Amino acid sequence: MNYHFFVGNDNGNSEHDLVIDGKLVQQPNVNCRVDELPWREEQVPESFIKSLQDQLVVTIDSPSARPGMYYVGKFALESGEIIDNIQIGIDSKSDMDLPVVNTLAQIAAAAVQKAYEEEKLVPAQLDIEVDMATALPVTQHTDETSARFERRFTNGKHHVTVHLGTHRVAVNIVFPFVKVVPEATPVIFTLQKDGAGNWREGEIFDEFTASYGIEKKFNGSFFKDKRILHVDIGDGSTEYPITEGNRFLRQFVHGSHHGAGYAIEEALQEFNRLIHLPDSPRQFFSDVLKNPKHKYHARALKTLRRPLESQVKQIVQHVKKQLTKARNEIDLICVYGGGSILMRTILYPYLKELCDEREIKLLYIPADHAVELNAMGLDAFVRGKIYDALKNKAEQEQPA
Repeated sequence: MNYHFFVGNDNGNSEHDLVIDGKLVQQPNVNCRVDELPWREEQVPESFIKSLQDQLVVTIDSPSARPGMYYVGKFALESGEIIDNIQIGIDSKSDMDLPVVNTLAQIAAAAVQKAYEEEKLVPAQLDIEVDMATALPVTQHTDETSARFERRFTNGKHHVTVHLGTHRVAVNIVFPFVKVVPEATPVIFTLQKDGAGNWREGEIFDEFTASYGIEKKFNGSFFKDKRILHVDIGDGSTEYPITEGNRFLRQFVHGSHHGAGYAIEEALQEFNRLIHLPDSPRQFFSDVLKNPKHKYHARALKTLRRPLESQVKQIVQHVKKQLTKARNEIDLICVYGGGSILMRTILYPYLKELCDEREIKLLYIPADHAVELNAMGLDAFVRGKIYDALKNKAEQEQPA
């Protein structure tokens, strides 16, 4: 069976958010390389399909990554094995195997699920063609790094074996064209339009419109000509790009090595001490923080407060630096990203005061939307006219 997928791929330091064939997938961005399957007895392969992303085991044969068997995402995190993740402030995503392996694994898993949904049978082999948009942090994005990251996907065919227990499905993946953009910039598409291409409406804007007394007919058309300073707070970096309408203003490229991950790294030792563990990975701490019902949630928040305040102060300084560079000619500061959720109670008052004194509006994206905004924007970008034009240009420039 053959499929063509559009993929918007946000390879975050902590979480991997992808929109594959219109469906959002969110997993911890970790994996571990192993020698054998975790299952010894034969199980019904169909039983793996529904929650395949949560028990994802693949074997990768790719020109762009170390070959082998991998546990991916949640299954790796909970396996007890030594996991690979992106070392914040150290690793360059364009040079790492992890984003390649995890992207291939998630696309292959989505293909297996799609085939089963349509045929009600577990397929033996699938061939997938993928158009993909992905991103690098502003601090890492250059013409050279983006081209290198694109080649890691487009450089040949990738063979992925998806393991459903002892049953195997062979998935071949090719990427005719991939575009790597600076993180945060695709969000302008998400703010304006919804998945159906209509002006975006809904509760994502409720707090913003209530705060400024804006009429209820508000929709995404408000942003089509606005000058926006984005504050995209991740685990390992915060991006501060400025956009005007749909244009990314390259003269204002700026990012800093601040984010929730640094605060978590600083708090992790004390957290481990409080819960009587000699060691646990950053992603485990993150999962506890995301789950208010977790028995260690209160202790996690307590250990994080002071390190978060330190990160917030640094981020506010970088926002001021961008505002100064732009002479305050900004209509709106828009804050989002996984780190923005943890920092909200501390960061919002700082930024609201700053915005009020400089006559700028503040759009602090609600937690339900803050993480997925980049992936949704990348999905909108890969389906749009700009991507089409770039792909056509690249095809015309290829040697005959």
